[in-house]
Amino acid sequence: MKVLLVDISGDVPELRKNLTEDAAFSVHTVREIRTASELIQLYEYDCILFKYQELTDNLRPLLTDLYRKSAETGIIILSETLSIADKVQFLNAGADDCLSAPYNTEELKARILAVIRRKKFNTGSSVHIANVVVDLAAQSICVWDKTVLLTRTEYDLFLFLIMNRSSTVSQTKIADYLWGDTAEDKEASNLLIAHIKNLRKKLKQAKAELEIKNVYGIGYTLIEL
Repeated sequence: MKVLLVDISGDVPELRKNLTEDAAFSVHTVREIRTASELIQLYEYDCILFKYQELTDNLRPLLTDLYRKSAETGIIILSETLSIADKVQFLNAGADDCLSAPYNTEELKARILAVIRRKKFNTGSSVHIANVVVDLAAQSICVWDKTVLLTRTEYDLFLFLIMNRSSTVSQTKIADYLWGDTAEDKEASNLLIAHIKNLRKKLKQAKAELEIKNVYGIGYTLIEL
């Protein structure tokens, strides 16, 4: 799952390290709100962690702007100085959760997953589609109660298609979600085609009642059979 860590405090290495040790999260770190706003327009994130030390007058409008630009992305506020009034202010401005220091890494991970479930799926710990069950906490999928073994990228790809199953998503949008700006366009396109081929094969072998359909000239969509 793709996480954007906006660190105003400048004290981020340990937090980023703890999150990236979990294979479930791909963390992109920036130090300025302006940079974060630009990235949100370019890429799709599952959750934004907004970390600061002192509350300033411009944080609320900046947070509201982030929420407006990415309403389906979860926003969690992290700070060592969160008062009840601060929490109310941030929640009213569009934040989904607030967490005071010291941070317990496992609690933070659980809160990130909980926010993503609410924002992306409006559901509990699992997502049911056709005869497929996605366990969001365990990062696994089952077909007819049998586990389908996916790689990290295949799982992220499948989850992204589920999140966007009401529309057709382009190769570029999928590649941006999976790899951001870390892969060249041609390389990302070739990688994506290979991962989609492998994911299709595994879903078919498991007799999943889902199919990844290629919409010529547009992209991919997930349909129920």
